[in-house]
Amino acid sequence: MENSVNRRVIVIDDNDDIHTDFRKILVGTGSNSNGAARSAFLGKTAEKETEVPGFELSSATQGEQGINMVMQARRNQEPFALAFVDVRMPPGLDGIETIERLWQVQPDLQVVICTAFADYSFEEIIERLGANDNLLILKKPFEPVEVRQMASALTKKWNMRRQEHHRLLQLGEAEREAREFALSQAATNRALEEANRAAESASRAKSDFLANMSHEIRTPMNAILGYLDLLFETIDPSEEQSKFMQTVNHSGKHLLMIVDDVLDISRIEAGKLFIVKEPVSPVEISSEVVSICKREAERKGLDLKLSIGDRIPEWVRTDANRLRQILLNLIGNAIKFTSVGSVQVELHSQAASDGKSNLQFSIVDTGPGISPENQIELFEPFTQVDSSMTRNVGGTGLGLAISQRLAEALGGKVSVESELGSGSRFILSIEFEEAPSMAGALPIESTGTLPELTEPIDQPMDTLHTSILVVEDVAVNQLLIKVMLEKAGATVSVAGNGQVAVDDIQAANDEGRPFDLVLMDMQMPVLDGYEATRLLRSQGIQTPIVALTAHAMTTDRDKCMAAGCDEFITKPIDRRALLETCKRLLAPNPPAPLPSNGDSEARVEDDADSTL
Repeated sequence: MENSVNRRVIVIDDNDDIHTDFRKILVGTGSNSNGAARSAFLGKTAEKETEVPGFELSSATQGEQGINMVMQARRNQEPFALAFVDVRMPPGLDGIETIERLWQVQPDLQVVICTAFADYSFEEIIERLGANDNLLILKKPFEPVEVRQMASALTKKWNMRRQEHHRLLQLGEAEREAREFALSQAATNRALEEANRAAESASRAKSDFLANMSHEIRTPMNAILGYLDLLFETIDPSEEQSKFMQTVNHSGKHLLMIVDDVLDISRIEAGKLFIVKEPVSPVEISSEVVSICKREAERKGLDLKLSIGDRIPEWVRTDANRLRQILLNLIGNAIKFTSVGSVQVELHSQAASDGKSNLQFSIVDTGPGISPENQIELFEPFTQVDSSMTRNVGGTGLGLAISQRLAEALGGKVSVESELGSGSRFILSIEFEEAPSMAGALPIESTGTLPELTEPIDQPMDTLHTSILVVEDVAVNQLLIKVMLEKAGATVSVAGNGQVAVDDIQAANDEGRPFDLVLMDMQMPVLDGYEATRLLRSQGIQTPIVALTAHAMTTDRDKCMAAGCDEFITKPIDRRALLETCKRLLAPNPPAPLPSNGDSEARVEDDADSTL
């Protein structure tokens, strides 16, 4: 950048002719000066008139004046790069004193001191001013070319140093900015880490809240539905009383469905939804779900039909519980929002574009239909198409969102075709892998009915001397489970917490009358079911233990099994499932417990009034 080069030079000398000669040498203009002065300063060699590179030249006749001019130039941000200073300048400051003061004002000023041995020796000058690389000493007389060369070299040196100084300043500023950025980045990282910790804490708090909510709701519902079931068997209610009791039973199950929906969406959002694929009969699953939903359809006067297409594989590999859950949601929704007409369930096998095959379940209703704008948000959590209609029929807005995510987990999707006033068609498509035929499986007709259970629910245990310990801290649940088991022929003892259970089991073993089975609630005061089970196993006690818990999150079964339990049952307790589990574990050679599939029970159960 030539325009930014500093070529400002100041000459400090008490002889005016010397200033004229410097101007001629460095600027190239000026009149002839006194010959004697020039000869004394420049020597005897005559100088030709030549063009010289232009310097900005300023003059001062005394040291104090020169110092003031340098100070003013710095204030104006137009500093001098070079000063030529004569040694002898009577009266006032001499050249040595002037230079000392100049460097106090501008330390980077390049200086040429013009001297004769009569003034100061070189040693005396260096002793006074120091060995400074900003200083050159020129002995009088010297040639004009020397003056010109010094001016050119020293101003260039000054400019290079200034540029280097600026670069260092820029590097320092860049380093400062880098440090500030690093500090800012560190602060941002700390903020992100804190936000992550807060998010993880919130997620844990949410999971803990949902688990506790599930426990707190399921525990009283266990008593409500269980005692209601026993009440049906104990009394002969009138028709009106029976309707009231059925309403309570239906409402309790509906509340549990809502709890399960909230838990399911939490599992999905947390990425903790587990899919276990096993051989499943599509026809059997469809027939089972239609059978479960048939009673509600009949109550509303709707015609619910199942249609099975051609080329349906007998067995496919998929998650039976999740497929059942999706179909229950879709068919249940169709029945819920249809007032008049029918709901048709159609099962087809369809070739996909990639050459694979899909199972396609179509649920067609004659309901009010859905507008295109409402279809866009149909599968979002907590979204309801028509809030006024929802107030009439109920619902949380989670069913379709859960169904879509479950379908994706099974390698498929849920789509909708609908127009206002023309009903709706919900289509579940899932990719399937055909499984080998399951010999001995019971075929189910496509009429939507299930074979009746011929075994009485309270068939006695295999032995009249079966002794079961129920470990439960809630009194109403103690009595409920005790009555269920006693009606099936078992002898039942009760313990209020895990520590009492451990003591009772040890005492029974010492007396030679060990318990045949332990039903262990997992959340209790003093000593919970997990610690009690681990303690019993550590003592070598092999009595079968069934975990009873109102917690229904994904990992609860695994947690119970890891503690040493043999089976896992969630509350509210299904009485038939409980008794069948007890009989299986009490058999002479009980089978190994079923592997966990992330969901230990069906989401919606038949209205056979066996749910406790």
